[in-house]
Amino acid sequence: MTTTEFIVILGGAALGYWLVAVVWPLWRDRGDAPPGPALFEADPPWHEVLDVAEDADRNTIDAAHRAKRAEHLPERVAHLSADVRNQAQRRIMQIDRAYAAAMRELGFGRRDGSGER
Repeated sequence: MTTTEFIVILGGAALGYWLVAVVWPLWRDRGDAPPGPALFEADPPWHEVLDVAEDADRNTIDAAHRAKRAEHLPERVAHLSADVRNQAQRRIMQIDRAYAAAMRELGFGRRDGSGER
């Protein structure tokens, strides 16, 4: 092995170490989300969203769902900013997910007769 080959091997090893130790972590961390609130947070329990008791019957749940949807309709805030409209839409989706969770948990089918009960 000549001196030139030995220097090339040491230089390659040093360059490789530098790439792995310094450049790789910088490149890898570029795609991480910035710190802050989570993009998706778990919904509260369905009975808290609909403001009913946990053991409420189907009619109470249906009435609470209709009332909450009417309260948060995006059409009611159509004249306000896009942020407010988006927030209203997210709230409607949360209310609908809570209603669906209640129906699943309590074992109720759909009202149109195509469900299980």
